[in-house]
Amino acid sequence: MTAAESTELFVGPRTAPLQVVRLTSPAPAGPVHAHVSGPGLHSPRHGGALPPGPFGYELGVDVSEHAPGAVVPARAVVRSAAGEESCTFSLVVGTPGWTVHLVGHVAGDAPFAALRAHLDLALTDPAYRFTVTSVELLQPYWDTFPQHRSSLLRLIAEGRVEVVGSASNVVGVRPLLSSLPAGSPLVAASLGEAERSVYSSFLELRPFAAAPHVMLPVGTPQAAPNPWVTAIHHDWNARYTWPRVVCSLPRDYYVRGSVPVPRAPADDSPAAVFATHAARLTGAAFPSAALARAALAHPREAFDLQTDVVSRSLDALTSAVDSSVVVWNPLPSPCSHIVSVHLPSARNVHVEFEGAALPTLIDGVTVTFLARDVPAHGWRTYSLVEDDIDHGWKRGYGTEIASAHHVLSYDPIASLIAVDGPPLEAPRLIGPVTVWHSEVGERMVGSTAFTLWHDVPHLNPSPLVGVLGSRSPATGTLDAEVSRLSPAGPPLGPVEPAVTPIFARYWLHEPAPLGGLPANVHLEVLGPTRLRVVVVSNAEAFTATVRLTLPGGWSASWGALPVTLPAGGYVSAEVGLRPPRTPGCHPVRATLEGLPFEVYDVALLTVPEWDAEDPVEVLWVASSPSSVTVRPGESSQLRVVMASGAHGDLPVQARVLSPRSTWDLVGPFCVGGLLPARGRLPLGFTVCAPPWATPGTWSAVVRVTAGDLVRTTAPVRVEVAGYHPRP
Repeated sequence: MTAAESTELFVGPRTAPLQVVRLTSPAPAGPVHAHVSGPGLHSPRHGGALPPGPFGYELGVDVSEHAPGAVVPARAVVRSAAGEESCTFSLVVGTPGWTVHLVGHVAGDAPFAALRAHLDLALTDPAYRFTVTSVELLQPYWDTFPQHRSSLLRLIAEGRVEVVGSASNVVGVRPLLSSLPAGSPLVAASLGEAERSVYSSFLELRPFAAAPHVMLPVGTPQAAPNPWVTAIHHDWNARYTWPRVVCSLPRDYYVRGSVPVPRAPADDSPAAVFATHAARLTGAAFPSAALARAALAHPREAFDLQTDVVSRSLDALTSAVDSSVVVWNPLPSPCSHIVSVHLPSARNVHVEFEGAALPTLIDGVTVTFLARDVPAHGWRTYSLVEDDIDHGWKRGYGTEIASAHHVLSYDPIASLIAVDGPPLEAPRLIGPVTVWHSEVGERMVGSTAFTLWHDVPHLNPSPLVGVLGSRSPATGTLDAEVSRLSPAGPPLGPVEPAVTPIFARYWLHEPAPLGGLPANVHLEVLGPTRLRVVVVSNAEAFTATVRLTLPGGWSASWGALPVTLPAGGYVSAEVGLRPPRTPGCHPVRATLEGLPFEVYDVALLTVPEWDAEDPVEVLWVASSPSSVTVRPGESSQLRVVMASGAHGDLPVQARVLSPRSTWDLVGPFCVGGLLPARGRLPLGFTVCAPPWATPGTWSAVVRVTAGDLVRTTAPVRVEVAGYHPRP
């Protein structure tokens, strides 16, 4: 049985396009001829045979007498050697003029081979364009392959490669987008199937388009270009007039399509909010490098950076006294929530605001209270007033606690927990439990502690930040403060990496170093006794020195190489080596000296063993503790010892990885050192429990990197011992 349906496809000249009607007929014999008739519809009755296309047999129909969207009763007649068949259908008049932008893309965690494949296709087929969705890929790629830098820059200048992501990047252009929308992997077994998939996506996306343009990112971001994308570009546009389907870029879609560009999401984190106002009001430098790094770094490092920025910013905005507390609100709306501050020593105080005493909890050196209606992007100053009243936790009875919004009951037999009020996740409490009361809230303590604060309708962490100090007037908003710049104070965040030297191939382990990498050095192994040293500039012109560090018994054709590079330039030099006969692994290092911090690369060269024994391990964990225990107010060391069988020194970095609840206890996040040849190196982290620390047990590991080598310790039990709350 013959069937017909209208499509959104058009053929013919742009000035007089014909809408395509799709015809299907079971196993026609020989050539197929067809025509469509209906009010205001015209198609040739004696046209040539219809070739099959991606959507079946396709017939162009003149629909110019009707407006787009009109529904016209129509009749299709199909003739072949098997005879003539006809059918009726409703022709929905389509809309010409649409463009589908196929955007090839490669992401920051893709292998170099994927970016190379996109680059090769763009250099081979002028129609191909692609987007790099992360500077974190582009920077390492052209540090490693500086000879490709000119090709990439030329394609960017020609509008055939676009960088999406950070506004500050190595290309020196301002990206239009901060991120690329999700697209389609476009998996297909044939070109026709791929074209049908694109058409289907076009129909799905078109109703939501703000202009006659649709953007469709194609392919997976970690892989080579989609195998169909250029074939679709060439074949589709040879068949159809509308919609156009072209290899494109986000910039083409937004600028040429007059599509509103979405705003990049603003950084509304407390660190960014407080730093913005501190920089404006004090003249201190905004911590761009620290916040940019925090956006990409490991969550623990991001936490440390943001905590540091918040601390520095609020120190700049708050006068240092210990008789009052300034509560800061980073939110764009007023907020009421619980606030805790830690005193230098235990004091018996209560909190007052404008002379009125507030319910207060004193738990050791920690003061907790409810701060009401703290202004948006603003502050309130509260007084700490000495008294002789007990504001601590008081022992209660039973197995139930309550607040103004919740009631929590514990069943010791069934271990079942009932919660009234707004829904919340039931806490995992294992008995026996004790109940404690205070002026500010109630707490149930078993294997863990669970607190219900009075007058707080939810259990989310408090966004408010309390700082010992004062600010006048007692309440206000930073938005309303007039800038009265003083001489610039200390920076509001770190500006350089905390641990150096930096490994040249840093991307194997972490994002780009804090503050960026103005230059880099790479070692390429050409043979057992030949290396190539490549130095690249990623910023300004500079003069520096590359220094080789050789294992004992080795000699080289040169030991130090002065280099002078223009901005964006690179230089390479070969070095000949003479090895000893000592078997094993021999690290050769090239260090770039003369930058704000040193950068190094290392090549692990091997002198073959004399016998059939297994080679000595290059890097291993010699010892690590099974547990580290401290009590509140105490500290101890988490000490890991690394060992090496290599015949040369190895720079190492170690990072401690632990749950979020321990990030205030274990640090710093990263430490470094130089592991001596065939020697050992202790690496230490401090486990420090402040007096207000809550007892608990967690698991941590230490991850150690030496060049591209990675070793991880067995889990270490970290414990804060003791009992809390105190009776």
